[in-house]
Amino acid sequence: MYITDRIASIWQEVTPTEEGAMKARVLIESASLGPDDLRIAFQAFDGAWGQIAPSYTTPNDIEAARMRLATLVLSLIGDTKDASEIQAIAMQEMSKGGRR
Repeated sequence: MYITDRIASIWQEVTPTEEGAMKARVLIESASLGPDDLRIAFQAFDGAWGQIAPSYTTPNDIEAARMRLATLVLSLIGDTKDASEIQAIAMQEMSKGGRR
């Protein structure tokens, strides 16, 4: 899995804030993806987040988890175009990292 330098630099610049819930969506939106890949990425992200969101309760934890999930989704989009597969792999990887 490869993550572009741009995505990695955005990840490092993130500062946890309550209003930062949309940063993960902006990260996906700003990736160099075509319309079909963007749709797949958002579908995978939204599906995975819907499943794991209850595990995160504080604004800082939520933002960090959403950014990590977005980064995972973006790293997987080059390997498969199946949103459910991306969602499953991303959720599996998120579970390995535990709550943050």
